[in-house]
Amino acid sequence: MLDFSSRFGRRVNRRLCQEKIIWLTTVDSHNTPQPRPVWFHWDGRTVLIFSEKNKAKLRHIARNPRVALNFNTDEEGGDVAVLLGDAVILDEPPASVRVKTYLRKYKAGIKSLGMTVAQFTEAYTVPVLVTPQTMRGFIE
Repeated sequence: MLDFSSRFGRRVNRRLCQEKIIWLTTVDSHNTPQPRPVWFHWDGRTVLIFSEKNKAKLRHIARNPRVALNFNTDEEGGDVAVLLGDAVILDEPPASVRVKTYLRKYKAGIKSLGMTVAQFTEAYTVPVLVTPQTMRGFIE
């Protein structure tokens, strides 16, 4: 369980609640890290990400569920937060209230992709759930 009681922990939790982008790093079959920016929803315990079918990140997670999540730093290279954990590709959709919250968060982003919410949900059908186990970083 992550400790959000410290100054650093409170900052990470705020970012998990407020940020729009998090970097998901998986490991490919050659053990090469593969970072990619993703949209996400934090429920206080897990990070929900949606993927299109047949994407490399899904193959990576199926082979090795250990992943890293990190945020962009500030302009000076500070405000560093890295979370390490396990990812699971869900067989069932997440709770509808969580999906609605995710879609509400990214309504403008979905529109900027030239998609409707319905088109987005038809394309991004694979839910991935990441449970962070540890975190590290620093704030200035």
